[in-house]
Amino acid sequence: MSLESKKKILILATTASMIAQFNMHNIQILKKLGFEVHVGTNFKKPGTIPNNLSKNLVATLNKMNVPYHQIDFPRGIGTHKINRKVLKQVCTVIKNYGISGIHAHSPLGGIIGRRAAHKMKIKILYTAHGFQFFKGGPIRDWLIFFPVEWFYARWTDALITINQDDYQVSRFLPVSRRYYIPGVGINFDNTVSTFRKKQLRDQTRKKLSVKSDEYLLISVGELSKRKNHETVLRAIARLNNTKIKYVIAGIGKEKDRLIKLISELGLQKQVLLLGYLEDLDGLYYAADLNVFVSKREGLGLGGLDGVVHGVYMIGNANTGMKDYILNNDIGLLVKSPTDSNELAQKIQLAMNSKRKAKLNKQIQKFSQENVDKLMTNIYKKEFFSYE
Repeated sequence: MSLESKKKILILATTASMIAQFNMHNIQILKKLGFEVHVGTNFKKPGTIPNNLSKNLVATLNKMNVPYHQIDFPRGIGTHKINRKVLKQVCTVIKNYGISGIHAHSPLGGIIGRRAAHKMKIKILYTAHGFQFFKGGPIRDWLIFFPVEWFYARWTDALITINQDDYQVSRFLPVSRRYYIPGVGINFDNTVSTFRKKQLRDQTRKKLSVKSDEYLLISVGELSKRKNHETVLRAIARLNNTKIKYVIAGIGKEKDRLIKLISELGLQKQVLLLGYLEDLDGLYYAADLNVFVSKREGLGLGGLDGVVHGVYMIGNANTGMKDYILNNDIGLLVKSPTDSNELAQKIQLAMNSKRKAKLNKQIQKFSQENVDKLMTNIYKKEFFSYE
């Protein structure tokens, strides 16, 4: 691809956290293929990362020579007025910088991106990080969100799904092409020695004031209703075991409500909110169990990342987590993520068995190397195949 014919691709997402956590490899892949990559997102309201990391992301993009654009995406579905403004911002970027293709992420990013691509007559790829509607999910979500996705699927050149259930559902959507990739890529680091793992475990547990005979539960994720930390707290209260400790790594608007609930349940001495952590290795090695029972989740990176670190987990059977919690050697699945009694029983079962997650060859498909290879092929097929 010559400099004169170099195509410009806009990676579009609602929040800066979606770029930082899920798209840095995509940016690198596109640059290696010879594209000029632009990023459009909300850096001022960065989502699940703190503002300082949003600034770090800007600095990183500058070093990579990747132009970036502030797009005033709201959280959630927004309003008609706000979304019109955002659509205009995206169209302006496309026009001013000669963007020839978009790779959109997040529900609203996908809708705005497809509206913009349709209006400006350019190519659009959309990665669904978990449809709003899913097998076993509320009927209301199917009635509201499936028709919306069906409508915008007509304006989608290629749809990328990250779990098997969504890929099967995509067969009923009028998209031109559909792909399945196993998540966004996980680093399988096998170089950490057993001694180092134990050292990190001991150091982290000491820092968290967790004794050797205490059982540490962890959850990694945004403090939101969707992540469902409330049910975990209620399950711990049901177990009434002071040897159980629970820490949550993440930030979000539900923090004050969770602090209040912790107090109401009398769990102040057992539960700790850690805020956002950049390095999770120590926490994973310190943990005895990873509890990840989000109400809705495309794949559940916080769950898969823990599994790769050897942490036994409890996940939601109605999400993409079942793509990697293949058997009881890896973890347990709950049928109803908001049933604190069922969750308490699963936690007790995990405590009794004291298991570590045992990985098998099937887990290797989630590796960063494999996902990058699949995305490279998708980009080649989709962005090299049009004029």
